[in-house]
Amino acid sequence: MEDLVIELYNPERDRNLIKTMLYGNEQYDEIFRANEGDFQGNIHVARYKGVTVGFLSFGPFRRQTVTTIFIRNECRRMGIGSELMKRANQLLSKNEEVERSIGVSMDGDRSSLQFIYKNGYYISYSSYIMELEEEIPTESQAFIRHYEEDDYITCHNISELAFYKMHEHINMLPSYYYPPNERERQRFAEDRTNRFVMLVDDEIVAVGIIDGSELSHVSVRPDLQGCGYGRAFVSFLVYEIRRRGAKSVKLWVVKGNPAKKLYESLGFREKSLNHWVTKYYRPDTRLSRPPSHLLN
Repeated sequence: MEDLVIELYNPERDRNLIKTMLYGNEQYDEIFRANEGDFQGNIHVARYKGVTVGFLSFGPFRRQTVTTIFIRNECRRMGIGSELMKRANQLLSKNEEVERSIGVSMDGDRSSLQFIYKNGYYISYSSYIMELEEEIPTESQAFIRHYEEDDYITCHNISELAFYKMHEHINMLPSYYYPPNERERQRFAEDRTNRFVMLVDDEIVAVGIIDGSELSHVSVRPDLQGCGYGRAFVSFLVYEIRRRGAKSVKLWVVKGNPAKKLYESLGFREKSLNHWVTKYYRPDTRLSRPPSHLLN
């Protein structure tokens, strides 16, 4: 495409221009800031006739890589997105570590969904962004502490099994269990100050992560769900996020997940509905079912 240049991100040249381009688009602005902070070398900027018109960015290159393409509204349907997607396909197909690419499209953005379908992606699930602005009381004196390295196998299994069963409950396919691995263990240890576990009778019953002002991967042991542990744990995590200075708390919850009722009862409200899309580059290495001893 003539007059289109795609180059690696240069903060001095590109930062202010991209921030201006993203003004008022909170979701993409958050994605850009996160990738700029940790994965600056994974951002590619598109300039058409010398004007910054969009960008392509990736999260960390691993088994599942988050891919984001943003184009200014007035520059859509000019082929710019297709050129950025072509660049993404080149980079992802050459990276042997990447099995699949995932991205997100807001509900109602028909042109983006058509573009995604055309390029080999499909909707794997939809999820709500929910936000809590008011204060809520902590509801339990349960023992909650930071994650420790010896917790890895237990925490991994609780989270994987809880999400596997939730996916089965809402008929979300494919539903997989991913076995423990050393790279994940190291990542958990490096992020231990943001990871928490709840203990009952010295056994871990719930795990969760704080990412800035966001809750993620909150999981209760499946055989203990419905016993009030999730409510107490989420209340604690909300308190911890506010203690760190956040004015509001956000989380993602998959459409159809029964946990949405819990979050609503605590005061979380829907902000938007988003569709998560997937494209495979290599066969998926995850197990299709958890080991039988975990299911039993």
